[in-house]
Amino acid sequence: MSKLNIEIDPKQDLKPVSIEALTASIYSALTALQILTDSSQNKGDCDVSSGAIEWLETPETIEFVRKSAMWLLLEPLWLYAEKGELVRPKDHLNDVIGDLLKWVCAIEAISEYSGENVHTPILKVITKFLARLKLDHQIDLSSGGDVKRYPDLSDGLVGISWLPQVSDKNLTIIELALLAGVSNIRSVRNAQYDKDNPLVFIKTGKNVEVEIDVAKQWLAKRRGFVATNHE
Repeated sequence: MSKLNIEIDPKQDLKPVSIEALTASIYSALTALQILTDSSQNKGDCDVSSGAIEWLETPETIEFVRKSAMWLLLEPLWLYAEKGELVRPKDHLNDVIGDLLKWVCAIEAISEYSGENVHTPILKVITKFLARLKLDHQIDLSSGGDVKRYPDLSDGLVGISWLPQVSDKNLTIIELALLAGVSNIRSVRNAQYDKDNPLVFIKTGKNVEVEIDVAKQWLAKRRGFVATNHE
């Protein structure tokens, strides 16, 4: 059983991640990785206590991000997660998610130490991508299923156990909040008390979750939800 847990701070803003915020997050993640490498090799004046390098939007920094492997893996995930566009990664999805989670894990300690949470937008995109994947295809991320667009998930997603806020086949409160485009999870939690159409929760182990069919009906009435464009 994996002891590695990568989580979104539930106190963080859960609203959609803009392309600008994702670009800044990737830049900060890349520089944090570089600081870890340089400091471990005693290069220059690098100090792990400095955290990531501050993001300043310039043509040079944008080009730096756009040429990175992290950007190439994350952009298709962002387009699907936030815009509902059916763009699939060129690489095997297990490799894409696995590489991204390893990078996030590598910088999580330095990010938390500096109090910057630079990886949060990246983790939100990954989580929302997987949530939409289940919403559209009703796949079990643990055991797999028949997904024509993602045949590489036929046997499940390696590393799913690293994400305790992502359910195998249902949607957790945070996943549902991300899809709904709300700022925090209170909106989802309070929906269970709606007199006309209460949101039905189920308990699975330690998680409170919502079944996909129930989630679809609830999300369809949410102003902030962006439906997948299946055309």
